[in-house]
Amino acid sequence: KLLESGVISSVDLSSYCHSLAVAGEEVWELNAFERLVPKGDLIEAAKESDDRRRLNETLSLFDGVPISVKANIAVSTFPITAGSKILGFGRDVPASGYNADVTQRLVVESGSIFIGVTSMDEFGMGSLGNTSSNANGTPRITKNPLPLLKTLRQHATLNDEKNLITEIKLPHDVILEKHAAAKEFLSRNDGQNIFSAGGSSCGSAASVAHGSSILSLGTDTGGSVRLPSAWCGLVGLKPSYGLLSRHGIVSYASSFDTVGILGQSVDCAHLAFGILAQRERLSRDSTFSTLKNDVDDSFKNGTGPSVAGMRVGIPAAFSVDGIQPAIKDAWSKAADYLHNQGAEVTELPTSSLSPELVQRALAAYYVLVSAEASSNLSRYDGFRYGVASDSDYTSETFTPLEQHYCATRTDGFGTEVSRRILCGTSVLSSGRFHTYYEAAAKLRAALAHQLHASLSDDFDAILTPTATALPCRLDSAQTDTTEMLANDIMTVPASL
Repeated sequence: KLLESGVISSVDLSSYCHSLAVAGEEVWELNAFERLVPKGDLIEAAKESDDRRRLNETLSLFDGVPISVKANIAVSTFPITAGSKILGFGRDVPASGYNADVTQRLVVESGSIFIGVTSMDEFGMGSLGNTSSNANGTPRITKNPLPLLKTLRQHATLNDEKNLITEIKLPHDVILEKHAAAKEFLSRNDGQNIFSAGGSSCGSAASVAHGSSILSLGTDTGGSVRLPSAWCGLVGLKPSYGLLSRHGIVSYASSFDTVGILGQSVDCAHLAFGILAQRERLSRDSTFSTLKNDVDDSFKNGTGPSVAGMRVGIPAAFSVDGIQPAIKDAWSKAADYLHNQGAEVTELPTSSLSPELVQRALAAYYVLVSAEASSNLSRYDGFRYGVASDSDYTSETFTPLEQHYCATRTDGFGTEVSRRILCGTSVLSSGRFHTYYEAAAKLRAALAHQLHASLSDDFDAILTPTATALPCRLDSAQTDTTEMLANDIMTVPASL
Protein backbone atom coordinates (compact mmCIF):
# COMPACT_ATOMS: atom_id res chain seq x y z
CA LYS A 1 0.00 0.00 0.00
CA LEU A 2 2.77 2.44 0.95
CA LEU A 3 4.72 1.52 -2.18
CA GLU A 4 1.71 2.02 -4.42
CA SER A 5 0.94 5.40 -2.87
CA GLY A 6 4.53 6.59 -3.36
CA VAL A 7 4.97 7.47 0.31
CA ILE A 8 7.97 5.15 0.41
CA SER A 9 10.08 3.69 -2.38
CA SER A 10 11.35 0.19 -2.89
CA VAL A 11 14.82 1.55 -2.13
CA ASP A 12 13.55 2.79 1.26
CA LEU A 13 11.85 -0.49 2.08
CA SER A 14 14.71 -2.68 0.86
CA SER A 15 17.31 -0.64 2.77
CA TYR A 16 15.20 -0.88 5.92
CA CYS A 17 14.73 -4.66 5.62
CA HIS A 18 18.44 -5.12 4.94
CA SER A 19 19.32 -3.08 8.04
CA LEU A 20 16.94 -5.20 10.12
CA ALA A 21 18.52 -8.35 8.70
CA VAL A 22 22.00 -7.13 9.61
CA ALA A 23 20.82 -6.14 13.09
CA GLY A 24 19.18 -9.53 13.51
CA GLU A 25 22.37 -11.36 12.59
CA GLU A 26 25.00 -9.11 14.18
CA VAL A 27 23.20 -7.79 17.26
CA TRP A 28 20.62 -10.42 18.16
CA GLU A 29 22.40 -13.41 16.57
CA LEU A 30 19.08 -14.72 15.31
CA ASN A 31 20.76 -16.91 12.65
CA ALA A 32 17.75 -16.27 10.43
CA PHE A 33 19.87 -15.90 7.29
CA GLU A 34 22.44 -18.20 5.79
CA ARG A 35 23.51 -15.54 3.28
CA LEU A 36 22.42 -11.96 2.62
CA VAL A 37 22.44 -10.22 -0.75
CA PRO A 38 25.09 -7.42 -0.74
CA LYS A 39 23.37 -4.11 -0.08
CA GLY A 40 24.62 -2.59 -3.34
CA ASP A 41 23.02 -5.35 -5.40
CA LEU A 42 19.84 -5.06 -3.35
CA ILE A 43 19.55 -1.32 -3.91
CA GLU A 44 20.18 -1.73 -7.64
CA ALA A 45 17.27 -4.17 -7.93
CA ALA A 46 15.09 -1.84 -5.85
CA LYS A 47 15.91 1.11 -8.12
CA GLU A 48 14.81 -0.92 -11.14
CA SER A 49 11.53 -1.62 -9.38
CA ASP A 50 11.02 2.06 -8.55
CA ASP A 51 11.64 2.92 -12.21
CA ARG A 52 8.97 0.43 -13.27
CA ARG A 53 6.54 1.92 -10.76
CA ARG A 54 7.16 5.46 -12.03
CA LEU A 55 6.42 4.27 -15.57
CA ASN A 56 3.32 2.41 -14.35
CA GLU A 57 4.87 -0.87 -15.54
CA THR A 58 4.94 -2.86 -12.29
CA LEU A 59 5.13 -6.60 -12.80
CA SER A 60 2.89 -7.56 -9.85
CA LEU A 61 1.70 -6.45 -6.43
CA PHE A 62 5.00 -7.83 -5.08
CA ASP A 63 7.15 -5.71 -7.38
CA GLY A 64 9.68 -3.98 -5.12
CA VAL A 65 8.79 -6.01 -2.02
CA PRO A 66 11.74 -7.70 -0.20
CA ILE A 67 11.37 -11.47 0.15
CA SER A 68 13.62 -14.27 1.42
CA VAL A 69 13.99 -17.87 0.26
CA LYS A 70 14.79 -21.03 2.22
CA ALA A 71 18.22 -22.57 1.68
CA ASN A 72 16.86 -25.66 -0.12
CA ILE A 73 15.23 -23.61 -2.90
CA ALA A 74 17.46 -22.76 -5.85
CA VAL A 75 18.42 -19.13 -6.49
CA SER A 76 20.71 -18.71 -9.50
CA THR A 77 23.17 -16.32 -7.81
CA PHE A 78 23.56 -18.26 -4.52
CA PRO A 79 24.68 -21.77 -3.56
CA ILE A 80 21.91 -24.20 -2.65
CA THR A 81 23.04 -25.91 0.55
CA ALA A 82 19.87 -27.15 2.32
CA GLY A 83 21.73 -26.28 5.52
CA SER A 84 24.06 -29.25 5.07
CA LYS A 85 27.83 -29.46 5.10
CA ILE A 86 27.71 -32.05 2.32
CA LEU A 87 26.24 -29.38 0.00
CA GLY A 88 28.78 -26.78 1.05
CA PHE A 89 27.07 -25.04 3.96
CA GLY A 90 29.69 -22.89 5.70
CA ARG A 91 32.08 -23.18 2.75
CA ASP A 92 32.84 -21.15 -0.36
CA VAL A 93 30.97 -23.12 -3.02
CA PRO A 94 29.66 -22.08 -6.46
CA ALA A 95 26.18 -20.67 -7.02
CA SER A 96 23.49 -23.06 -8.21
CA GLY A 97 23.29 -21.29 -11.58
CA TYR A 98 19.54 -21.70 -12.01
CA ASN A 99 16.28 -20.66 -10.34
CA ALA A 100 13.64 -22.91 -8.88
CA ASP A 101 10.30 -22.46 -10.61
CA VAL A 102 8.89 -20.63 -7.57
CA THR A 103 11.91 -18.31 -7.40
CA GLN A 104 11.66 -17.59 -11.12
CA ARG A 105 7.99 -16.81 -10.77
CA LEU A 106 8.13 -14.58 -7.68
CA VAL A 107 11.49 -12.80 -8.13
CA VAL A 108 12.36 -12.69 -11.83
CA GLU A 109 8.85 -12.52 -13.32
CA SER A 110 7.03 -10.66 -10.52
CA GLY A 111 9.72 -8.18 -9.49
CA SER A 112 10.14 -9.11 -5.82
CA ILE A 113 13.45 -8.02 -4.27
CA PHE A 114 15.42 -11.07 -3.16
CA ILE A 115 17.12 -10.17 0.13
CA GLY A 116 18.77 -13.43 1.15
CA VAL A 117 18.77 -17.19 1.76
CA THR A 118 17.32 -18.25 5.10
CA SER A 119 18.60 -20.84 7.55
CA MET A 120 16.94 -24.21 7.99
CA ASP A 121 17.21 -27.56 9.72
CA GLU A 122 19.56 -29.74 7.68
CA PHE A 123 17.71 -31.11 4.62
CA GLY A 124 14.45 -30.09 6.35
CA MET A 125 14.87 -32.70 9.07
CA GLY A 126 13.96 -31.09 12.37
CA SER A 127 11.26 -29.14 14.17
CA LEU A 128 13.28 -26.80 16.37
CA GLY A 129 15.70 -25.05 14.01
CA ASN A 130 18.76 -26.66 15.60
CA THR A 131 19.90 -29.61 13.44
CA SER A 132 22.20 -27.62 11.15
CA SER A 133 25.81 -26.95 12.14
CA ASN A 134 28.29 -24.12 11.67
CA ALA A 135 31.55 -24.68 9.81
CA ASN A 136 33.33 -25.36 13.13
CA GLY A 137 30.82 -28.10 14.00
CA THR A 138 28.86 -26.18 16.63
CA PRO A 139 25.04 -26.29 16.36
CA ARG A 140 23.51 -23.44 14.40
CA ILE A 141 20.38 -22.46 16.31
CA THR A 142 17.80 -20.09 14.87
CA LYS A 143 16.18 -18.00 17.60
CA ASN A 144 12.57 -16.96 17.82
CA PRO A 145 12.46 -13.15 17.41
CA LEU A 146 9.18 -12.57 19.28
CA PRO A 147 10.79 -11.88 22.70
CA LEU A 148 13.12 -9.42 20.98
CA LEU A 149 10.27 -7.68 19.17
CA LYS A 150 8.43 -7.26 22.46
CA THR A 151 11.44 -5.36 23.74
CA LEU A 152 11.71 -3.27 20.59
CA ARG A 153 7.98 -2.50 20.71
CA GLN A 154 7.86 -3.03 16.95
CA HIS A 155 4.41 -4.52 17.15
CA ALA A 156 3.09 -1.07 18.16
CA THR A 157 5.08 0.68 15.44
CA LEU A 158 3.75 -1.53 12.66
CA ASN A 159 0.16 -0.72 13.58
CA ASP A 160 0.71 3.00 13.15
CA GLU A 161 1.26 4.04 9.53
CA LYS A 162 2.91 7.35 10.37
CA ASN A 163 5.37 5.75 12.79
CA LEU A 164 6.01 2.94 10.32
CA ILE A 165 7.00 5.38 7.58
CA THR A 166 9.35 7.15 10.00
CA GLU A 167 10.83 3.81 11.06
CA ILE A 168 11.41 2.65 7.48
CA LYS A 169 13.36 5.81 6.66
CA LEU A 170 15.72 5.57 9.66
CA PRO A 171 19.45 5.44 8.82
CA HIS A 172 21.22 2.09 9.08
CA ASP A 173 23.33 3.11 12.11
CA VAL A 174 20.29 4.30 14.05
CA ILE A 175 18.50 0.97 13.49
CA LEU A 176 21.54 -0.94 14.76
CA GLU A 177 21.78 1.34 17.81
CA LYS A 178 18.12 0.76 18.65
CA HIS A 179 18.60 -3.01 18.43
CA ALA A 180 21.74 -2.91 20.56
CA ALA A 181 19.96 -0.89 23.26
CA ALA A 182 16.99 -3.27 23.19
CA LYS A 183 19.26 -6.29 23.50
CA GLU A 184 21.03 -4.77 26.49
CA PHE A 185 17.67 -4.07 28.15
CA LEU A 186 16.45 -7.62 27.50
CA SER A 187 19.68 -9.15 28.84
CA ARG A 188 19.40 -7.07 32.02
CA ASN A 189 15.77 -7.87 32.71
CA ASP A 190 14.93 -11.23 31.15
CA GLY A 191 18.28 -13.00 31.00
CA GLN A 192 19.30 -15.03 27.96
CA ASN A 193 16.25 -17.26 27.50
CA ILE A 194 16.27 -18.42 23.88
CA PHE A 195 13.13 -19.87 22.36
CA SER A 196 12.80 -22.02 19.27
CA ALA A 197 11.51 -20.52 16.03
CA GLY A 198 10.25 -23.97 15.01
CA GLY A 199 11.47 -25.89 12.03
CA SER A 200 12.53 -26.71 9.51
CA SER A 201 11.73 -23.35 7.86
CA CYS A 202 13.06 -21.60 10.95
CA GLY A 203 14.99 -18.87 9.16
CA SER A 204 12.08 -18.03 6.88
CA ALA A 205 9.77 -17.60 9.87
CA ALA A 206 12.31 -15.62 11.88
CA SER A 207 13.05 -13.27 8.97
CA VAL A 208 9.38 -12.43 8.37
CA ALA A 209 8.54 -12.12 12.07
CA HIS A 210 11.54 -9.87 12.62
CA GLY A 211 10.62 -7.71 9.62
CA SER A 212 13.72 -8.29 7.52
CA SER A 213 11.58 -9.74 4.74
CA ILE A 214 7.92 -9.14 3.98
CA LEU A 215 7.36 -12.66 2.68
CA SER A 216 9.38 -15.86 2.61
CA LEU A 217 9.28 -19.09 0.65
CA GLY A 218 9.82 -22.26 2.65
CA THR A 219 9.13 -25.95 2.24
CA ASP A 220 6.80 -28.20 4.19
CA THR A 221 7.15 -31.97 4.48
CA GLY A 222 5.30 -32.69 7.72
CA GLY A 223 4.76 -29.22 9.17
CA SER A 224 7.95 -27.31 8.35
CA VAL A 225 6.08 -24.18 7.25
CA ARG A 226 3.09 -24.44 9.57
CA LEU A 227 4.91 -25.00 12.89
CA PRO A 228 7.46 -22.15 12.62
CA SER A 229 4.72 -19.84 11.36
CA ALA A 230 2.58 -20.63 14.40
CA TRP A 231 5.47 -20.24 16.84
CA CYS A 232 6.54 -16.92 15.27
CA GLY A 233 3.03 -15.47 15.05
CA LEU A 234 2.72 -15.65 11.25
CA VAL A 235 0.45 -17.08 8.59
CA GLY A 236 1.92 -20.23 7.08
CA LEU A 237 0.35 -21.75 3.97
CA LYS A 238 1.13 -25.31 2.90
CA PRO A 239 -0.75 -25.78 -0.38
CA SER A 240 -1.99 -29.18 -1.43
CA TYR A 241 0.68 -31.41 -2.91
CA GLY A 242 1.30 -30.59 -6.58
CA LEU A 243 -0.24 -27.10 -6.60
CA LEU A 244 3.21 -25.45 -6.60
CA SER A 245 6.15 -26.70 -8.64
CA ARG A 246 8.96 -28.49 -6.80
CA HIS A 247 11.48 -28.00 -9.59
CA GLY A 248 14.63 -26.57 -8.02
CA ILE A 249 13.88 -27.88 -4.52
CA VAL A 250 16.35 -30.16 -2.73
CA SER A 251 14.43 -33.37 -2.11
CA TYR A 252 13.86 -34.76 1.36
CA ALA A 253 10.76 -36.96 0.97
CA SER A 254 9.48 -36.54 -2.57
CA SER A 255 5.89 -37.65 -2.00
CA PHE A 256 5.50 -35.16 0.87
CA ASP A 257 7.65 -32.12 -0.03
CA THR A 258 5.65 -28.97 -0.78
CA VAL A 259 6.68 -25.36 -1.30
CA GLY A 260 5.00 -23.15 1.31
CA ILE A 261 4.50 -19.45 1.97
CA LEU A 262 5.15 -17.50 5.18
CA GLY A 263 3.71 -14.01 5.61
CA GLN A 264 2.37 -11.55 8.14
CA SER A 265 -1.24 -11.86 6.96
CA VAL A 266 -3.68 -14.10 5.12
CA ASP A 267 -3.89 -11.48 2.36
CA CYS A 268 -0.12 -11.59 1.81
CA ALA A 269 0.01 -15.38 1.64
CA HIS A 270 -3.06 -15.51 -0.59
CA LEU A 271 -1.68 -13.02 -3.10
CA ALA A 272 1.68 -14.81 -3.26
CA PHE A 273 -0.06 -18.14 -3.77
CA GLY A 274 -2.07 -16.65 -6.62
CA ILE A 275 1.17 -15.73 -8.39
CA LEU A 276 2.99 -19.00 -7.70
CA ALA A 277 0.08 -21.25 -8.70
CA GLN A 278 -0.35 -19.78 -12.18
CA ARG A 279 -0.24 -22.27 -15.05
CA GLU A 280 0.91 -20.20 -18.03
CA ARG A 281 3.88 -22.46 -18.66
CA LEU A 282 4.73 -26.07 -18.01
CA SER A 283 6.93 -27.02 -15.09
CA ARG A 284 9.77 -29.52 -15.15
CA ASP A 285 8.25 -31.06 -12.00
CA SER A 286 6.26 -34.10 -13.09
CA THR A 287 4.10 -33.87 -9.95
CA PHE A 288 3.04 -30.29 -10.75
CA SER A 289 -0.73 -30.44 -11.09
CA THR A 290 -2.21 -29.38 -14.43
CA LEU A 291 -5.55 -28.64 -12.80
CA LYS A 292 -6.97 -25.17 -13.44
CA ASN A 293 -6.05 -22.66 -10.72
CA ASP A 294 -9.28 -21.55 -9.02
CA VAL A 295 -7.75 -19.12 -6.52
CA ASP A 296 -10.37 -16.69 -5.22
CA ASP A 297 -9.24 -13.18 -6.20
CA SER A 298 -11.62 -11.32 -3.92
CA PHE A 299 -8.75 -10.30 -1.65
CA LYS A 300 -7.32 -8.14 -4.44
CA ASN A 301 -10.12 -5.59 -4.11
CA GLY A 302 -10.07 -5.63 -0.32
CA THR A 303 -13.01 -7.96 0.26
CA GLY A 304 -12.53 -11.40 1.71
CA PRO A 305 -14.81 -14.40 1.23
CA SER A 306 -17.44 -14.89 3.92
CA VAL A 307 -17.37 -17.97 6.13
CA ALA A 308 -21.13 -17.75 6.69
CA GLY A 309 -22.61 -21.17 6.07
CA MET A 310 -19.24 -22.90 5.90
CA ARG A 311 -19.25 -26.30 7.61
CA VAL A 312 -16.25 -26.51 9.96
CA GLY A 313 -15.37 -29.72 11.74
CA ILE A 314 -13.57 -29.95 15.09
CA PRO A 315 -12.04 -33.45 15.02
CA ALA A 316 -12.34 -35.23 18.35
CA ALA A 317 -9.48 -37.48 17.23
CA PHE A 318 -7.05 -34.55 17.55
CA SER A 319 -7.72 -34.10 21.27
CA VAL A 320 -4.54 -35.97 22.09
CA ASP A 321 -2.75 -36.14 25.43
CA GLY A 322 -0.20 -33.44 26.07
CA ILE A 323 -1.95 -30.43 24.53
CA GLN A 324 -1.12 -27.44 26.68
CA PRO A 325 -4.06 -25.48 28.18
CA ALA A 326 -3.07 -22.37 26.20
CA ILE A 327 -3.34 -24.31 22.95
CA LYS A 328 -6.75 -25.77 23.90
CA ASP A 329 -7.97 -22.28 24.77
CA ALA A 330 -6.77 -20.86 21.43
CA TRP A 331 -8.41 -23.76 19.58
CA SER A 332 -11.70 -23.11 21.36
CA LYS A 333 -11.54 -19.35 20.73
CA ALA A 334 -10.87 -19.92 17.02
CA ALA A 335 -13.92 -22.17 16.79
CA ASP A 336 -16.05 -19.59 18.63
CA TYR A 337 -14.84 -16.85 16.28
CA LEU A 338 -15.83 -18.85 13.20
CA HIS A 339 -19.20 -19.61 14.77
CA ASN A 340 -19.79 -15.92 15.46
CA GLN A 341 -18.98 -15.17 11.82
CA GLY A 342 -21.74 -17.48 10.67
CA ALA A 343 -19.91 -20.78 10.17
CA GLU A 344 -21.55 -24.07 11.18
CA VAL A 345 -19.04 -25.43 13.70
CA THR A 346 -19.65 -28.99 14.83
CA GLU A 347 -17.60 -31.88 16.13
CA LEU A 348 -16.12 -34.34 13.66
CA PRO A 349 -16.91 -37.62 15.44
CA THR A 350 -14.45 -40.44 16.04
CA SER A 351 -16.64 -42.66 13.88
CA SER A 352 -15.63 -40.51 10.87
CA LEU A 353 -11.98 -39.92 11.79
CA SER A 354 -10.40 -42.64 13.89
CA PRO A 355 -8.32 -41.53 16.93
CA GLU A 356 -6.21 -44.67 16.46
CA LEU A 357 -5.24 -43.62 12.94
CA VAL A 358 -4.39 -40.10 14.07
CA GLN A 359 -2.29 -41.37 16.98
CA ARG A 360 -0.40 -43.76 14.72
CA ALA A 361 0.01 -41.18 11.95
CA LEU A 362 3.21 -39.75 13.41
CA ALA A 363 4.94 -43.15 13.48
CA ALA A 364 3.77 -43.92 9.94
CA TYR A 365 4.97 -40.52 8.75
CA TYR A 366 8.50 -40.99 10.08
CA VAL A 367 8.75 -44.47 8.62
CA LEU A 368 7.73 -43.19 5.18
CA VAL A 369 9.80 -39.99 5.10
CA SER A 370 12.88 -41.77 6.45
CA ALA A 371 12.55 -44.38 3.72
CA GLU A 372 12.26 -41.71 1.03
CA ALA A 373 15.12 -39.71 2.54
CA SER A 374 17.45 -42.70 2.54
CA SER A 375 16.77 -43.10 -1.18
CA ASN A 376 16.99 -39.38 -2.07
CA LEU A 377 20.17 -38.78 -0.08
CA SER A 378 21.99 -41.82 -1.45
CA ARG A 379 23.18 -39.67 -4.37
CA TYR A 380 25.50 -37.58 -2.16
CA ASP A 381 28.81 -39.40 -2.54
CA GLY A 382 31.29 -36.58 -3.15
CA PHE A 383 31.61 -37.45 -6.85
CA ARG A 384 28.26 -36.95 -8.56
CA TYR A 385 26.71 -34.80 -5.87
CA GLY A 386 27.99 -33.21 -2.69
CA VAL A 387 31.29 -31.83 -1.45
CA ALA A 388 34.01 -34.46 -1.03
CA SER A 389 35.56 -34.80 2.42
CA ASP A 390 39.22 -34.04 3.08
CA SER A 391 39.28 -36.45 6.01
CA ASP A 392 40.92 -39.86 5.93
CA TYR A 393 38.76 -42.88 6.62
CA THR A 394 40.68 -46.13 6.83
CA SER A 395 39.26 -49.61 7.06
CA GLU A 396 40.82 -52.93 6.17
CA THR A 397 37.47 -54.25 4.91
CA PHE A 398 36.66 -51.29 2.64
CA THR A 399 38.03 -50.49 -0.80
CA PRO A 400 39.52 -47.00 -1.35
CA LEU A 401 36.29 -45.95 -3.09
CA GLU A 402 34.18 -47.16 -0.18
CA GLN A 403 36.48 -45.35 2.24
CA HIS A 404 35.92 -42.14 0.26
CA TYR A 405 32.15 -42.62 0.44
CA CYS A 406 32.31 -43.22 4.19
CA ALA A 407 34.46 -40.14 4.85
CA THR A 408 32.29 -37.86 2.70
CA ARG A 409 28.96 -38.98 4.16
CA THR A 410 30.23 -39.16 7.76
CA ASP A 411 31.61 -35.61 7.59
CA GLY A 412 28.82 -34.21 5.44
CA PHE A 413 25.68 -35.41 7.22
CA GLY A 414 24.64 -34.25 10.67
CA THR A 415 23.37 -36.46 13.47
CA GLU A 416 19.65 -36.11 12.70
CA VAL A 417 20.11 -36.73 8.97
CA SER A 418 22.26 -39.80 9.64
CA ARG A 419 19.63 -41.10 12.05
CA ARG A 420 16.87 -40.84 9.47
CA ILE A 421 18.98 -42.38 6.70
CA LEU A 422 19.70 -45.36 8.93
CA CYS A 423 16.04 -45.64 9.90
CA GLY A 424 14.95 -45.45 6.26
CA THR A 425 17.49 -48.01 5.13
CA SER A 426 16.30 -50.35 7.88
CA VAL A 427 12.57 -50.15 7.07
CA LEU A 428 13.29 -50.71 3.37
CA SER A 429 15.29 -53.88 4.04
CA SER A 430 13.76 -57.18 3.00
CA GLY A 431 13.23 -58.29 6.59
CA ARG A 432 11.37 -55.15 7.68
CA PHE A 433 9.68 -53.83 4.54
CA HIS A 434 6.31 -55.53 5.11
CA THR A 435 6.30 -54.94 8.87
CA TYR A 436 7.11 -51.25 8.75
CA TYR A 437 7.05 -49.57 5.33
CA GLU A 438 4.08 -51.43 3.90
CA ALA A 439 2.10 -51.06 7.13
CA ALA A 440 2.83 -47.30 7.18
CA ALA A 441 1.72 -46.96 3.56
CA LYS A 442 -1.55 -48.72 4.35
CA LEU A 443 -2.17 -46.44 7.32
CA ARG A 444 -1.51 -43.43 5.08
CA ALA A 445 -4.11 -44.64 2.61
CA ALA A 446 -6.68 -45.32 5.35
CA LEU A 447 -6.18 -41.91 6.97
CA ALA A 448 -6.38 -40.13 3.60
CA HIS A 449 -9.63 -42.00 2.82
CA GLN A 450 -11.25 -40.90 6.08
CA LEU A 451 -10.15 -37.29 5.72
CA HIS A 452 -11.30 -37.09 2.09
CA ALA A 453 -14.65 -38.65 3.00
CA SER A 454 -15.19 -36.17 5.84
CA LEU A 455 -14.32 -33.18 3.66
CA SER A 456 -16.38 -34.43 0.72
CA ASP A 457 -19.55 -35.38 2.57
CA ASP A 458 -19.85 -33.50 5.85
CA PHE A 459 -17.43 -30.58 6.11
CA ASP A 460 -15.82 -27.82 4.07
CA ALA A 461 -12.86 -27.44 6.43
CA ILE A 462 -11.33 -29.03 9.50
CA LEU A 463 -9.97 -26.85 12.30
CA THR A 464 -7.02 -28.13 14.35
CA PRO A 465 -4.11 -26.60 16.27
CA THR A 466 -0.71 -26.45 14.60
CA ALA A 467 1.21 -27.57 17.68
CA THR A 468 0.51 -29.13 21.06
CA ALA A 469 2.75 -26.65 22.90
CA LEU A 470 4.06 -23.10 22.86
CA PRO A 471 7.65 -22.48 21.65
CA CYS A 472 10.13 -24.35 23.82
CA ARG A 473 13.34 -23.02 25.27
CA LEU A 474 16.41 -24.10 23.38
CA ASP A 475 18.40 -25.73 26.15
CA SER A 476 19.54 -29.29 26.75
CA ALA A 477 16.59 -30.06 28.99
CA GLN A 478 13.96 -29.39 26.33
CA THR A 479 15.41 -30.38 22.97
CA ASP A 480 15.47 -34.17 23.09
CA THR A 481 14.73 -36.09 19.91
CA THR A 482 11.38 -37.45 21.11
CA GLU A 483 10.03 -33.97 21.82
CA MET A 484 11.28 -32.75 18.45
CA LEU A 485 9.45 -35.53 16.61
CA ALA A 486 6.27 -35.03 18.66
CA ASN A 487 6.01 -31.41 17.50
CA ASP A 488 4.61 -32.66 14.20
CA ILE A 489 1.70 -34.66 15.58
CA MET A 490 -0.87 -32.02 14.63
CA THR A 491 0.45 -31.36 11.13
CA VAL A 492 1.45 -34.73 9.69
CA PRO A 493 -2.11 -36.07 9.17
CA ALA A 494 -2.71 -33.43 6.49
CA SER A 495 0.66 -34.22 4.90
CA LEU A 496 -0.17 -37.93 4.81
